[in-house]
Amino acid sequence: MDGIGAYGGRRDAATGSASEERSPDSLMRYRDAIRVCLTAGLAAVDLLAIAGGCLAGAALRHGSPFDGNVGIFFFLAPTYLLAAIALRAYSIGAATSPSRAISATFTALLIAAGLFLTALFALKVGSLLSRLEIGYSFVTAFALIGLGRIGAILLTQKLLAPIVAPRLVVFTDDTERGALPNDALTTYVDVRAARLVPHVHDPDFFAAVSDVIGYADRVVLAFADAQERLKWTEAMRLSGFEAEIVFDLGGFEPLALSRWSERTTLIISRGPLTLAERLTKRLFDLVVTLPLIVAVAPTIALVALLVKLDSPGPAFFVQERVGRNNRSYRCFKLRTMRSEASDATGRVSTSRNDRRVTRVGRFLRRTSLDELPQLLNVLIGNMSLVGPRPHALGSRAEGALFWELVPDYWSRHSVKPGLTGLAQIRGLRGATHSRRDIEARVASDLEYINNWSLWMDVKVLLLTVRVIIHRNAH
Repeated sequence: MDGIGAYGGRRDAATGSASEERSPDSLMRYRDAIRVCLTAGLAAVDLLAIAGGCLAGAALRHGSPFDGNVGIFFFLAPTYLLAAIALRAYSIGAATSPSRAISATFTALLIAAGLFLTALFALKVGSLLSRLEIGYSFVTAFALIGLGRIGAILLTQKLLAPIVAPRLVVFTDDTERGALPNDALTTYVDVRAARLVPHVHDPDFFAAVSDVIGYADRVVLAFADAQERLKWTEAMRLSGFEAEIVFDLGGFEPLALSRWSERTTLIISRGPLTLAERLTKRLFDLVVTLPLIVAVAPTIALVALLVKLDSPGPAFFVQERVGRNNRSYRCFKLRTMRSEASDATGRVSTSRNDRRVTRVGRFLRRTSLDELPQLLNVLIGNMSLVGPRPHALGSRAEGALFWELVPDYWSRHSVKPGLTGLAQIRGLRGATHSRRDIEARVASDLEYINNWSLWMDVKVLLLTVRVIIHRNAH
């Protein structure tokens, strides 16, 4: 018996009377519709929160919710929705996780508010709107969106989580099953125990596989036996289901697939950006930086004056840092330390209560305002808006230079250093006291380089809003 044509009577034997025992909840058949309704419901909750914020802003400013400017809502609503969609605020993960939901929605609202204020400035119509009304509207909208999302998530977790949560089916053999993790949303199918034998010419086999997969979102093949893995790969390729296969790569994580001499290869690293990619990145830097530097120039001038008034010495601090292709360059910052205590080589990391930091300097570090002059570095071309953060030549952790602790350290310099980066939006900033600190940052930097895209730069810039003020900044 090769299992061919036997599935008509074997299906129940293989799955243990699967037609009833594995029958999903009656609502599962409507899961796609429920997910769409959930997404639409979350978007409606957000829009109602913004509308409520605008009405509250009008009521607080004018005494009546109907005396406000409706243009605030009609600008905020579409820009917020676009930003929220881009930040995956309506994904299943955000629908069931309060932290992910709040992070995505608050960031989207900050982006919408920033665009709104920029539009007012550019069109010179700010005098037509009440600043108090705008402020009240934004603050109330933030509060209502947070409350609305938390309420929606609690309701989803209570009523819909088992239905909308992603489900996984893993086809495996008895030798591999013991090495796989357990998960309430994952169904493991031991194909040998279930007597499922792949055959591409047997419709009963495909029907049996379809019954087992049911409403799963992902199908994974995890076989220790190479021949069995090959047979199932071919069968699933023809099954009509999207399937993935597990390979043991000894800890390496491939970036993509390629071909060489009629064989499949795994791309495990990438070199510097191509000329076209570098030109695209440079053009993006200039398009964003030119108007931004004009907008923040008064702020830089004001802060520079405060630095001069707070302590003797120059307003700006210039330090040699490592840039693209491991070449050093002069990095500009607003001075945050007493001039006589400044560390030109960066040998000593700044601690939380570092006596070298001035009063104004402590505020600048907490708010990241000391980094604003690096927009000049971006304009000159020795930095980019997004990339690995530049380090001073003498930077150390555990008493050793960074490259002595992390062998891959130099690889992070295949692109220009950035004002912000993947490590920064993950909260990896501040002093580097231990090997683990610099290892985590280098790992994020290399991940950014290996997966670079223009959309990644946009995403990192948008998410930087969340970490401009951070507990590790000192």
